[in-house]
Amino acid sequence: MTPLLRTVLRVLFFPISLLFIRCSNSSLSTGAVVEPSLLRVNVNFYQSVDEDGERTERVEAYVKDANDRSVANPDIHLKVDGRKLRLTTGSTNYYSTYAYYTLADTSWHIDAAKAYPVSIVLTDGKEYSLGTIQVQPALTPALFLPPKTHSRRRALTLYWQAIESDSWLLRLWKKWQGETTKTELTVSKQYRTVDEWNNVHYEGHSTDVADYLNKQIESGKGAFTIPATYFQRSQNPFNELSLMINSEKQVTLDTPFLKGSSLSSTCKTLYRIEITD
Repeated sequence: MTPLLRTVLRVLFFPISLLFIRCSNSSLSTGAVVEPSLLRVNVNFYQSVDEDGERTERVEAYVKDANDRSVANPDIHLKVDGRKLRLTTGSTNYYSTYAYYTLADTSWHIDAAKAYPVSIVLTDGKEYSLGTIQVQPALTPALFLPPKTHSRRRALTLYWQAIESDSWLLRLWKKWQGETTKTELTVSKQYRTVDEWNNVHYEGHSTDVADYLNKQIESGKGAFTIPATYFQRSQNPFNELSLMINSEKQVTLDTPFLKGSSLSSTCKTLYRIEITD
């Protein structure tokens, strides 16, 4: 494609893309919105810790109408723990955007010991409670501590403590209250190299489903054994195991909001195990 043709196409499609973006939002994005029953509200507390201990925290919220269109009304405000979330825009590709709210206060950090109140303020200034949510605690070595290295000639057993409640009655009561939790361990193989400038590279990600193991964690204490045969065959060379524990909690919201509204929490922790011969 020549530079001239590329410029012509950009000029032609830019107004079309703007029209598509405007039409993708709900009609509730302008004017008065005073009925919470018109809105589907989803608020997520996200925490992650990577293999090197780097933490990421954020709170994001999405407001949509009954047709699943984004409501980007600047006069609707969401609050978490009394702090206002900022209305912003994300994109899925060059022509498609979506509106969401985010907590932009970098001095604020998620505390797993606290229950966070969440509310929404509509255009008439009336505030409605969305409820409260207590996020999952981050994993500590006392809960889950995989080895740093492991021989590919031996089976590997991973142990965990108190990641999920071991009380069946407690889980049943929480489910009756509209709260559900799910924690899953994912194991995969990877080939990691470090160049002379200390840059890390990952190569040869496997497309063989047998190289990916999943284990749902359903009790407070448990173990998962990876057989020696898992290490002895692979589509691609590998020198590390990647472990991910992903824990999710969801609290379903009742009226006056649209069905599908929820408060949720995601806690993701990554580990690496060096594989030796």
